[in-house]
Amino acid sequence: MRTLLVGCALLSGALLVLAHSPSLRVNAQEKPAAAKPSQSPAKSTPQASSALDPQKEARIRELMEVTGAKDLGQQLIAAGMEQFRSSVQDSQPNNPRAKQFVDAFVARFQKHFDSDSLTERVIPIYDKYLTTDDLQGLLDYYHSPLGQRMLKALPEVTRESQAAGFALGQKAAQETMEELKTDFPEFTGANEEDKHPGGEPNQN
Repeated sequence: MRTLLVGCALLSGALLVLAHSPSLRVNAQEKPAAAKPSQSPAKSTPQASSALDPQKEARIRELMEVTGAKDLGQQLIAAGMEQFRSSVQDSQPNNPRAKQFVDAFVARFQKHFDSDSLTERVIPIYDKYLTTDDLQGLLDYYHSPLGQRMLKALPEVTRESQAAGFALGQKAAQETMEELKTDFPEFTGANEEDKHPGGEPNQN
């Protein structure tokens, strides 16, 4: 059970990383008073904020497209699912229903999680923290040779960083659970260790 909870937490962490992707490293610049006009047509979507300037929204969508935010998000979700699967099955290696549970969870999660809906929720966040000129500067950067190299490296950097974070988090969670066994046996699974391998309570 405790590994299952850790797996759920790590899956949630993958979603948080998705919401913050891609990582952008830019030089701070003084924001000009006037915004540059955009040549890109705005796309109309049912969930787009009516208060969002159409030209700015078009730049946000272009930035998300150029940086591959949607594809990267799907990769993170897939990786999170695999980590979740491993956590559950490793916690109950002799339980044939563990795989059935994970398969059912993954199938239903994919049914309920809409990546397009996440995009619509992220757009206002870009709008909140970036000006039109910020967005144009980022687009210019990612269209540059250096920006293109960054985009090629970003998926692998993200994947390996996520794996490193997962390993570190799993180790920290296990060590924390071990330290809390005495004080919180009902939450850490310490009570289960008093049972025989067959699952029967220890009578000694």
